[in-house]
Amino acid sequence: MWALEHSSAARTGRLFADTPVALLAVLAVGAAASLTLARLAVLPPPAVAVAVLAAGHGALLATALAWARRPATTAALAVGLIAVAAAVSGLGAFGPLAYLAPPLWLCVLARGGRLGALGLGGPVALKGVAAGLLIGTFLGGHLLVSASGTLGLHVRIPAMREALTALAYDVGANVLAAECFFRGALFNRAQRRWSFALAAALATAAYVLRYLVDPLLPMRVELVVGAVFYLALLGAINCWLLWWTESLVPGLLSALIFFTAYRALGPA
Repeated sequence: MWALEHSSAARTGRLFADTPVALLAVLAVGAAASLTLARLAVLPPPAVAVAVLAAGHGALLATALAWARRPATTAALAVGLIAVAAAVSGLGAFGPLAYLAPPLWLCVLARGGRLGALGLGGPVALKGVAAGLLIGTFLGGHLLVSASGTLGLHVRIPAMREALTALAYDVGANVLAAECFFRGALFNRAQRRWSFALAAALATAAYVLRYLVDPLLPMRVELVVGAVFYLALLGAINCWLLWWTESLVPGLLSALIFFTAYRALGPA
């Protein structure tokens, strides 16, 4: 298993070593400046959304790449690709396809053997893929049933463009960045130092916190509690999937299916 085979990996380094502090500071300042300019009616809301999205998702993906010992230019390029995708996703019917750029670029890096530290690039067993698909389907289905029955939400069929835009966003930014950082980087580093349970708890807690501070999350108590429950379950299971399969792909699939189901919910 992963933890046993990598038990001799470096344990003495700091957990947050190689973090691209300068890049993260630039992203934070940029996001704060854009919000300030929006309040002054200088920047239009779409421009602010692009800046905040690029800062949030870009910071996670850039940090994951830096922890995988990729050059600083690689981390900066990750932010740039997400920013460009966010900027052009609303331009025409094919705009959302820009979100395919970040995962396609990571595929190139993975095929070259440069993302093994994140669980990308090695062989993926069919049983792992099947497990990821089944877990995502079960959690997503359970979410739809419970939310429509107890939280006052209902399942809706979004318009084709809306559905494709949301799917592209999850593929190229939301799910990609979160899984690469919280599982591929944070959990992977932590489980080399501590037990699986402690590493999974740390990565899952950080994962849940990331979505709790998301301004798009409705701040109704019952919705927040539900979000914590499902995200904690998804995060812990995806940690196990990475540990079991030694690949990030099953977790990416399960999270993608779960978020696809989540986006089918709407107010009653």
